[in-house]
Amino acid sequence: MPKYQKVKQWLQEKIVDGTFVSGDKILSEHELAAQFGYSRQTVRQALNELVSEKILSRAQGSGTYVTGAASRTAALRIGVITAWLDPYNFPAILQGMHEVLNSCHCTILLEITYNCQTEEENALRRMLTNHVDGLIIESTKSALPNVNKLLYQKIKTQGIPIVFFNGYYRDFKESYVIMDESHAGALAATALLQKGHKKIGAVLASDDLRGLKRYEGIQSILKQQNLGLECRVTWYTTEDLPHLFSENADSALPAQFFDLSAVICYNDTIATLLLSLFSRHNFHIPQDISMISFGSSPFMSVSGGLTSVCCPFAEMGKRAASLILKKISDPSCEECIILKPTLQYRSSIQNLVKTEQI
Repeated sequence: MPKYQKVKQWLQEKIVDGTFVSGDKILSEHELAAQFGYSRQTVRQALNELVSEKILSRAQGSGTYVTGAASRTAALRIGVITAWLDPYNFPAILQGMHEVLNSCHCTILLEITYNCQTEEENALRRMLTNHVDGLIIESTKSALPNVNKLLYQKIKTQGIPIVFFNGYYRDFKESYVIMDESHAGALAATALLQKGHKKIGAVLASDDLRGLKRYEGIQSILKQQNLGLECRVTWYTTEDLPHLFSENADSALPAQFFDLSAVICYNDTIATLLLSLFSRHNFHIPQDISMISFGSSPFMSVSGGLTSVCCPFAEMGKRAASLILKKISDPSCEECIILKPTLQYRSSIQNLVKTEQI
């Protein structure tokens, strides 16, 4: 980024965050040159552009001032690309982002990929067309090779900062805000073992890095107890979702679950599908099978609520939004933030230890 652009960007951000408001006199050319260590000619070039864009105005013999239109003109445009608009987690994430970005008068542009790599490419290209100042992205099929890597590299070359949330690409180094997924898997397995469950199954996404990491965490705990899970995992991809656990598959599915004492669900969407399957076969939670999910929904269609490994999704949104603003201010900034999940016990896990004692 040219030096004058750094001065211009810094001034824009100070206007957006309220440091300089309409009518304020900004620092002089001499003061800005001293602050950045640049020549006054470089500073003057930045100021000239802001004046031509009507963000600043000059008063002869007085100085340079923020115009009344500055807050509208200088508002940063932040692109948010999400894999899903699920009703369980994304509202909290978006609310967290909105709180931070709205306080800085940023404009949010939203795109959805539906976890499809082609849709991700289209979303990225539309963001470029809309001249975004930064991108907050939920990675698409992160367990697979990043087919849009060249496009991501082009975006970085153009100086547009990127922050990934809820996942990242292993072959593309960039800042991210994620949950400790391996620890989340370990929490789920531990919760079931502590309640006396030994016949444990899981339904996990194979095209998402989070699915692999959760499996890693589950396995680490089960192996400590000499329990194997390999043959009891139902792996699925996004394309399987329309048919997963549908009524057409009922004849083949019961044997996968009905001799288990508990099942771990990849997310609340999978939990909802499984609940429908169990309901059709008159299987009750937790009397016939216990259930735990990675999510945050306390209600769902389980009496007393679904036990969940919870991610602080609102915090994830806030941290991702704060980080993108930080990277816009400082292009050299690189951060990887890992949030800790928590376990919320509800009524969907039967206590087999207690039952055995009786």
